[in-house]
Amino acid sequence: MNYQLAILALVALIGSSTAADGDINICSSVVNNLFLPHVSNCSKYYLCMSEVAIERSCPAGYYFDARDQECVTIEEVQCIPSCKSRGLGSFCYDRTCTKYVLCFDGTPVIRQCSDGLQYNANTDRCDYPQYVDCVDNLCIRENNPNNIVYIPSKARCDKYYVCFDGLPRVQNCTNGLQYNPQTTSCDFPSKVNCTVESLQRNILPYSRAPPRIADIECPLEGAHFIAHQKREDAYYYCLNGHGVTLDCTPGLVFDAKRGECREPQFVGA
Repeated sequence: MNYQLAILALVALIGSSTAADGDINICSSVVNNLFLPHVSNCSKYYLCMSEVAIERSCPAGYYFDARDQECVTIEEVQCIPSCKSRGLGSFCYDRTCTKYVLCFDGTPVIRQCSDGLQYNANTDRCDYPQYVDCVDNLCIRENNPNNIVYIPSKARCDKYYVCFDGLPRVQNCTNGLQYNPQTTSCDFPSKVNCTVESLQRNILPYSRAPPRIADIECPLEGAHFIAHQKREDAYYYCLNGHGVTLDCTPGLVFDAKRGECREPQFVGA
């Protein structure tokens, strides 16, 4: 299957799948005037306005490219990854930071991280934002020299982003200075209230480890996310009668109501 056919096959499957707690609003937590991929047709896309998705179409023979935020020819389009026929893994839903596609046995399901958590492509799960540092959902497409968009890094105090052509460009302060969002400039640490904390962790991605079969009887139809019988930091993902055991990022616990891992203080809210 070539890349273009893989795109069409993937988005058709995504369009027919739902999360455990209902449909995902793909435009939630993204800036206005951002374009996102359509979930059922590669020639279409969405314009996000006030977290509402407005459907648009590319001209005949063109396909939407989320990275470039425009319709391009089939030779230029950046292809959406496809789910492998076997195994477990995931990939980001372009330009959203909080949404991703979970793949199991070739079937994709759109998922959404909760409470400001972000999808970490290096671990295949939702994670604390300081370990991901994604700001792709916050850059508007238009360049306005009178209103330049600056975004502080979530991972480092001396790092920030400048939006240009709809994409974030990383910037670093001179050694000893920190980015001050109040003045949109690098400043002395005594004038910046930055408390970013990051630790080195060793989390094995789902895609790099053999799937662990769920030790429960899964529903025969549909996708289901079920609390683990013994652990609060793990859960079961069941798909059409087959299931695997998934782990939350360390520090998070599974919320059966949301069907996702969350910080403990938010569970049940």
